[in-house]
Amino acid sequence: MPRDRLVAVALLTAGALVASGLPVAAQTPSQLERRVRDELQGERALQRLEVQAAGAEVTLTGDLDTFWLKSEAIRRALDVDGVETVVTEIVLPPPESDEALAEEVSRVVRNYPNTTVFDYLDGRINGGVVTLLGRVTAERDKRGEIFERVAKIPGVQDVVNEIGVLTPSTADDRLRTILGRSIFGSTHFQRFAGARNPPFRIIVERSVVTLAGYVQGEIERREMEQIARQTQGVLRVINDLETVQ
Repeated sequence: MPRDRLVAVALLTAGALVASGLPVAAQTPSQLERRVRDELQGERALQRLEVQAAGAEVTLTGDLDTFWLKSEAIRRALDVDGVETVVTEIVLPPPESDEALAEEVSRVVRNYPNTTVFDYLDGRINGGVVTLLGRVTAERDKRGEIFERVAKIPGVQDVVNEIGVLTPSTADDRLRTILGRSIFGSTHFQRFAGARNPPFRIIVERSVVTLAGYVQGEIERREMEQIARQTQGVLRVINDLETVQ
């Protein structure tokens, strides 16, 4: 199960056999509890959780520092053969406020070292629940890495990961190279050449270019669109740029 899909009550339609080949019903609650505790031993912070089993359902109880640890506890418990349901009564420290949490999430995402001008990230926070939005290129697991970084922020209660991964494409990679060279070669955008986090983003998928973020004014907004439209191989341009003036 992907880590970002773990929820407070995680359900799996697991097979009816455990590693020993015996039916799940053949395991006593104490045997299943012991196996779950053994699985949790690999992470020191999880060793203090209480484990109770009833049939194929396991309940985890205790205090943890981050949502990342909570998601790890659920994942590890579900990795145990015979566990079909994990119910958590795990308590996380509350955030100071959504505003303070938003600042910390923004800082962590900005400092993620593998984003480029061809990735777009956004999000929202409500009651300590962080929803991650955007689209990223596929050369590495940026989606999972960003989820992990955000999930480790104290005060985060849950992470809903809706970051999309752009379809890998040699043609799109070629367009990214050409667009980057043309846009950063313009006198209006040369100051951003080499910057990891310029205020605008160039999203390329299946030869469709979406421009997002901010530029200085309407002249820059129109110029970037014109560059994209004149690039050979671009099928369509969606200009979602906003201006700061």
